[in-house]
This record gives sequence, structure tokens and C-alpha cells, in this order.
Amino acid sequence: MEAEFQRAKRLIDSVEKIVTIAHRKPDGDTLGSCIALKHALTKEGKDVTMACIDEIPDRYYFMPDVKDFICEFDFREYDLLIVCDAGASYMTNYHEKYPDIFKGEVPIINIDHHASNDNFGTINIVDTNAASTTMIMYNFFKFAKYDFNPVIGTALLTGLYNDTVSFMHQNTTPEALKIAGEMMAVGGRVVDVSKNLFKTTPVSTLKLWGKVLANLKINNEKVAMSVVTKEDFDQCDADIDELSGAVDFINCIPDTKFTVLLHEDEQGNVKGSFRTRNEEVDLEEIAAKFGGGGHKKAAGFTLPGKLEKEVRWKIVPSTEDRKHRAIKGDILNLKE
Repeated sequence: MEAEFQRAKRLIDSVEKIVTIAHRKPDGDTLGSCIALKHALTKEGKDVTMACIDEIPDRYYFMPDVKDFICEFDFREYDLLIVCDAGASYMTNYHEKYPDIFKGEVPIINIDHHASNDNFGTINIVDTNAASTTMIMYNFFKFAKYDFNPVIGTALLTGLYNDTVSFMHQNTTPEALKIAGEMMAVGGRVVDVSKNLFKTTPVSTLKLWGKVLANLKINNEKVAMSVVTKEDFDQCDADIDELSGAVDFINCIPDTKFTVLLHEDEQGNVKGSFRTRNEEVDLEEIAAKFGGGGHKKAAGFTLPGKLEKEVRWKIVPSTEDRKHRAIKGDILNLKE
């Protein structure tokens, strides 16, 4: 990792204008990484812009400068792109908006911790053992001798809290706790992070999670599954991002192999989220069968289509020429 840190530091030192890019449907890790980078590199005299293709959810408005994210930009006006926490280049969705953005015209530093990362950067800083991308960012800042301050501390804490689910996941390592302690010591606002990520819940979110619980089934294979349709979102007056955390909640059921939560999004896709506490289950491998990816204990996928209920829930492909893929509501499987 030190060699990649060295290459990244040299590249950053050689440029002036930088854009840090968050992944679509942003969470605390991608936002925290971008914000921390902006503050560290601005202090180094760089002109730094933050970009995200989607709107930032209200729950992250406590983060410093989070409202400074922009959606549209001309990537050719920048000397360097730094993509944070994207398991693949398509996770930013900017390849659709700007088809040439990842073709090498502007150098890219790819900083991430997902095993599914396809190393799309000019420089790839990918550590699959890290609990969060902000954890990698902390180590890079240490290597580059960038100063820490309350803003950076809060940003890095947000990523750590987000991806360890308040230090309850199995990726909570001694190193993660040590970094969290250091970020608190420099002024990171841990109470604000915890309150906004895990202790603030609108009525619409509670109603939506009620739908998740009402639709919950456990099959004979000890797989817990729930489904949320577009109609459910409409009835609860809830947004897609309000589903965040629900799959972790139902993953608490004892004696289950893993949990899957299916939901429809606004673009005509079905998304699946997997979680497990079982050491023998590799969710990244399961998600890959549906064209997805992630980590061994947390993964997901996206398929064009919609959810329909006959006797069991199934995904109906959006086009006739696609291979038929179905997920039964009483057992997860793949039909070709």
C-alpha cells in the first residue's frame, strides 16, 4: 500500500485542480472521504471540488461542507479525479453522464475498500481489509503528513460509523477503534455522527421499516427475506434512501444464514441487499451471480425490472431478450 500512497502523493503534488467524486446514492463513507480530502488538500493549496450525481440525503446535512457537492462539472477542466468508495467506476454513474470520463484523458486515483473493485484508476488504492474508505484515507493522510482537524475528524468518523454500523459489524477491528479514538481527540463530533446516522428517524422511515417487517419471511433454508415495492414507498411517503439500515436491522434474526432485502427504485430497477453474520457464507459470491458485488458479509446487486407477486415474489426483467432471472420469496435462487 505504501507504494500506491507514494504514487498518489506525487500525483497530487503535481496538479492544481482536483475533483473528488462520491458514488451514487451517497452514504457516510463516500461523503466523509470526499470532505476529508477537500479540507486536507485545500490546506495544501489545491483547488478542490466535490461531486456526486445524486442529491445528498438530509441525514448527512450535519457534515461540514456537505452542501458544497455539485452534480454537473466538466471533467476536462480538472487535472485529477479522485473517486472515493466506489466498488467500480459505474458506481458513480458519471460514465453515463460523461462517457469519456474514465477513459484516461484525466488521471484518476481510485480509493476504495470493496473486494468487487475493478481497479479502474490510474492509481488504485484498494484495501479490502479496511473497515471503510475513510480508514484508508486516515492512513494516507498519516503517510502524506496532512494535518487532522475537527472537520476532518468528523468526516472520517462518519465513514467509520457508517460502514461498521456504529461499531456493531464484524469489520470493527482494533485499528478501526483506534482511529475513531484519534479522530475524537482532534475534535471529531462523535455525538453528532451517532445521532444523525443512527438516532434520528422520521415517521416516514418508521412506516417504511414497518413494511419491511410485515413482508419478512424466513424459508426452510434459514434465509430471511423481505420485499419493498414502489407502492410501499408511495404509501409511506418515503424516499429510497430511507431504506438504509433496514437490512442490517433484520439481519439480527438469530439462526439465519443470511438476509436479503429487495426493493424497487425510481429508475425501473430491482435492488437486492445482502447481509450475514455467518462465517461460512460469502455474500460477494452470491451477489456476483446477479451481476453485483460488495464484501463477504455485505453485498448487493441491481437488475432492470420490477417486483411482482404471484404465489411468490419474483423479479420480472425489463426487456424480453434478457435471460429470465427470478427470486422466489421463500428461497433465494437463480433461474436461467
